[in-house]
Amino acid sequence: MKLSPRQVEALKAVEKGLFFPDLVREDDGWHARWRGTAGDNPWIDECVRSANLTPLSADAEDQRHETLHDAWILALRSRTGLVRWDDAECAAFAKELGEWHCGAEEDVAARKATTFRFESGKDGFRVVSAASRGRRALRALGQAAFVFGPLRGMRRTDAGTIAVELSRSEAESFLRSGARELADAGYSVEGCEIAAKVEAEAEMVACGVPDAGQRESAQSLKVNVLVDGEKVDAEEIRFLLDQKSSLVFFRDRWIEIDRAELREALRALERGDGKSLSVNEAIAFASGIGAVGSVEIASVRAHGWLRGLLNELKGGKELLGVEMESGPAADLCRTLRPYQRRGVAWMRFLTDHGFGALLADDMGLGKTVQTIGWMLGQAEVRPFLVVAPLTLLPNWRHELGRFAPGLRVYVHQGETRHMQTGFRRTVAETDVVVTSYSLLVRDYRMIRETEWGGIVLDEAQAIKNPDTQAARAVRALGVRRRVALTGTPIENSVADVWSVEEFLNPTFLGDRRSFAERFVKPIASDERSAAGARLRRALEPFVLRRLKDDAEIAGELGPKREVKEYCVLSARQRADYEAALEDYRAGERRQGDVFALLTRLKLICDGDGKLDRLAELLEEVFAAGESALVFTQYAKVGARIRAALAERFGRAFPFLHGGLEARAREAEIARFCGDAGPSAFVLSLRAGGFGLNLTKATHVVHFDRWWNPAVENQATDRAHRIGQKKTVFVHSFITEGTLEERVDEMLERKSRVAGSLVASGEAFLRSLAPEQFEQVVSL
Repeated sequence: MKLSPRQVEALKAVEKGLFFPDLVREDDGWHARWRGTAGDNPWIDECVRSANLTPLSADAEDQRHETLHDAWILALRSRTGLVRWDDAECAAFAKELGEWHCGAEEDVAARKATTFRFESGKDGFRVVSAASRGRRALRALGQAAFVFGPLRGMRRTDAGTIAVELSRSEAESFLRSGARELADAGYSVEGCEIAAKVEAEAEMVACGVPDAGQRESAQSLKVNVLVDGEKVDAEEIRFLLDQKSSLVFFRDRWIEIDRAELREALRALERGDGKSLSVNEAIAFASGIGAVGSVEIASVRAHGWLRGLLNELKGGKELLGVEMESGPAADLCRTLRPYQRRGVAWMRFLTDHGFGALLADDMGLGKTVQTIGWMLGQAEVRPFLVVAPLTLLPNWRHELGRFAPGLRVYVHQGETRHMQTGFRRTVAETDVVVTSYSLLVRDYRMIRETEWGGIVLDEAQAIKNPDTQAARAVRALGVRRRVALTGTPIENSVADVWSVEEFLNPTFLGDRRSFAERFVKPIASDERSAAGARLRRALEPFVLRRLKDDAEIAGELGPKREVKEYCVLSARQRADYEAALEDYRAGERRQGDVFALLTRLKLICDGDGKLDRLAELLEEVFAAGESALVFTQYAKVGARIRAALAERFGRAFPFLHGGLEARAREAEIARFCGDAGPSAFVLSLRAGGFGLNLTKATHVVHFDRWWNPAVENQATDRAHRIGQKKTVFVHSFITEGTLEERVDEMLERKSRVAGSLVASGEAFLRSLAPEQFEQVVSL
């Protein structure tokens, strides 16, 4: 049973003796109640009874009991607290409770007034308390000895206090647990704040000059270890460790140290002092994410030209207003918006300094045109290699031809692509080579022979798994100027960040294992952890992300409105749905069965009810002279939609899916964009969810749900992007009473948490407990 914060607070108050069980007379009889020693708090009674870990199945007043005591105890856990018993016996019992309360309340007050103070010095340790007077005060001191045994030796001192000398082991026990247990029992405890912080700081001295030849291992690292804020050397650390105790005498005072931390600090001092760093490793230290072994570096001081570079990186986003009115970038056949000009300047700044840039602008904000502008300004370092998903190669070819007709472009694709000598000859006469991730892997030996001036990864989430052949291939190319593009926020998975950054800025985030320990695990357990804040600060100079609702961009886009369209199951669909559940429940419920069930249920939901609603909606859309995009997760559902719409409206509609070849794909896109009248475009979510500009549409229909907000938003952004001046309506189809409605509710809750992570597809549903999963899928 999960307790509310208020219930937890109530139970803790009872544990501390601040509230007592009572029996009181009310209008309708005797009631078991909880009351406080410091005034009447009515809320405590309800909270304690409702927070009981073994709640009654029925009210206590409806049960038979052998004694009044039993009836009273159970009534304390019942809904009303009513005790049905003889009036005279209840009155006598209430009187006895009142006498007990008086003594207990006095004890609580006496303990609260008693303070124990821990003192340490050269002569040892002791616990001191002010001299007490009165029976209650002395009893409180005596009770304290039951909490922490050595307090039995407390004696009056000449100074008028009561004190006891502690051995080192007793002092350690007091600091570890005794003080906390006394506080939990209601006593005041002071002077225990002697835990010493062990941390490390670093100094980095730049060597040589800041050119490409000095970047790999030019920085000298000096590590300092601080204990309780004071610098210590290796000999002093060994002395502290030799004392074999966490309580040590350090520079005229006693402190408590974490011996494991101190041993790690010694290793860091021995390993790190004089270590040679790459620039990326030095930047990591300066950004607050550097570590030597398991010891985090708390602060860093840089010297030489490295200090100037760090200052430039910190202020890099302030100098992004570089205009492109002259030079090669002026050849761009488009007037860039102010935020796009800043994006081009930012990429140029980082890549000129040898760093990789991750442009993570929201979908539809022009990442491709900004990248083309950046390439136009790098005439001296061509050719560029652009790697993108296969479906985006035509898009790159068209965008390069449209915005930079002066660039010579070769698309390395298909069975007729140039190989070996033909490839080398073509590349020598080319400014930009565009290819897919799959062909990069297949033709890697040939591609790596070229000395590339720069490399661009589009939809860079394709290398989020560092063990894939594509991720290994792009890292192994070793190109100095590196840019990655993604419209999916990098916050989707912290683990994905490492692979992309290892391509962009090798060694910046350390090795994969230490990154998982220092960032992935703590952020997974708490999204607002300090590790998450440190990682965001460190990545800030190298990641540029602007959103559609940013003040400088919102005015560039038309508004977007989201509408949920609820559909009903037909009788046939309902029968099929129930049959699918029965088959699943009768099986062994293996992981594969879960996936199969989800697919089967979603396909059932994609039946008559949704098709009827879609036809009705499109009639309204067409009547208004507008067009729509209809997305589905399944190609066979898309075919069914296309056939149903053709029958309803008497004409064929374009349909884009993964089975189309490049030429057929472009023909379907051109057919939709070129149609003079209102139309509908049916698209498979995987094939048409990114890389397309379809601003002709002012309505987007999600016929079924992918259950990943980032993927669905990418699809919506085919219509809601730069150039769209009209309101875009986003219609999400949801079948009432089914898993679709319950998953939608889950996504609504998650969408309210900044940076919330939802695994792609059905993965997050497959992680649910069996009873939770049953609640989601049941009708």
